[in-house]
Amino acid sequence: MAPIKTGQIVEPDGLVGVYRVVSISADGQTADIEKFDVATQKSVGDPVRAIAINKLTPYTEDPNQAAARIVREAATED
Repeated sequence: MAPIKTGQIVEPDGLVGVYRVVSISADGQTADIEKFDVATQKSVGDPVRAIAINKLTPYTEDPNQAAARIVREAATED
């Protein structure tokens, strides 16, 4: 598995939803993450600190979810 990077969207074990990696510790063992709204592509809420990297899984969007999001984004563009 590829290493987790800052800015990556992940699913943490034990937490509901998807999160964006805000920062990774100098030793590469933990990360600070914040809740991420895939539909709006924005972070929501305060960061969750010092989550073990081995508890983070890269987020993969379901193709049907991606299609629905793309349609919503196109419909709401000004």
